Amino acid sequence: MAARDERLLAYATDRQAEYLEHYWREGSIRKAASSLGIHFNAVQKGIKAVRAKATLQGYNPEHNLARPVPEPLRLRGTSMLFKRGEDQPVLEWHKTTVDQAMLAQTIERYVSSFLEAAPVPVIPAPAVDLDTDVIPWFQIGDGHVGMLAHADEVGHNFDLKIAERELVTAMHRLIDRAPSCERCVIQDMGDLTHYQDFTAKSESGHDFDYDSRYPKMIDTAARIMRSIVDKALSKFKFVDVIVNQGNHSRSNDVWMRVFLRHVYHSNDRLHVLDNSSVFIPYRMGNVFVLCHHSDKCKPDRLAHVMATDFAKDWGEATYRYIDIGHIHHKMQSKEHPGVTVESWNQIAPGDKYAHDGGWRSRACLTCVLRSKTYGEKGRITISAEEVKDIIDKAMPGAEALKRRAVYSV
Repeated sequence: MAARDERLLAYATDRQAEYLEHYWREGSIRKAASSLGIHFNAVQKGIKAVRAKATLQGYNPEHNLARPVPEPLRLRGTSMLFKRGEDQPVLEWHKTTVDQAMLAQTIERYVSSFLEAAPVPVIPAPAVDLDTDVIPWFQIGDGHVGMLAHADEVGHNFDLKIAERELVTAMHRLIDRAPSCERCVIQDMGDLTHYQDFTAKSESGHDFDYDSRYPKMIDTAARIMRSIVDKALSKFKFVDVIVNQGNHSRSNDVWMRVFLRHVYHSNDRLHVLDNSSVFIPYRMGNVFVLCHHSDKCKPDRLAHVMATDFAKDWGEATYRYIDIGHIHHKMQSKEHPGVTVESWNQIAPGDKYAHDGGWRSRACLTCVLRSKTYGEKGRITISAEEVKDIIDKAMPGAEALKRRAVYSV
């Protein structure tokens, strides 16, 4: 009989636990495989996978790892100091990091369980005649909720409170100004949040200027999306929500999709599209739209992806659009016949990194009116200056007249 280690079961799937039980009872992998009626490679790989997962969590007693780290952390490295001739370490150091995949799964499990019994908001459908051909697309460029900026450094202030106030005001006004249609699309182009976990770093490890704490940012982002979706449901009969995966907010974008689906799970007027893939297709009559943040796949490659991965819809559609975020300014590409690639502006200002690097763009949000029959038919835009005037109850144009301090003699 093989030595039994019950603690390994904590890192095993149900099937892998079965492999372990047979292995411990039979005393060898080949005998365990024979008793299970499967090839011994399957048992061997399954047990290796369990031990590898346990090691990443800090448990491998054969190599003096006996202090597991909690999820969603994983072991990044370890150092041990041994006395000469002894097998047990005198001192040891364990370095950990956040496992992003595990963090996303943890958040998804938490949101799912927390919202199972949550009350569902009751929002009556509009009782007016609705246009069934035009679908307004409300494009939320990179929101960067959680970013911190100081006026003395970059010419403007920005924090959680400002982000929520300005984004909600802008989206509510855009929704009010849109025509009464049967359906609309709320599209978060990605990076609604400025960072995606407690480290407040980018996926590549860069530090961010961030406001407050991760839980407060999450609470603010969830409240913003609830406010926008509730407003849209009061204006349109059906609301489709697209949350693109952004490089600043990838795990948050996964839980935002789960959050919205569970909050509105009994409201058949709201549909949240699956964002498991970074490419999200949307078909509306003669129009085909591909949605992507564009940090993973650059604009000049997206037309090839669209035509290859969605060949049938590409061929059937007369009007084709690719919506992207990430670059923070308006850009149109006509390099590929038959499709327009366009990035959408954000209302959030630039942070110190963008300011010092010289990146400048107009801060605004856009609602693009797309007809199922004829493609794009118009646009409604609201600028950051107008939003600030609305919030301040100032005369129109007051914000635009302001200027940064200039030393004059």
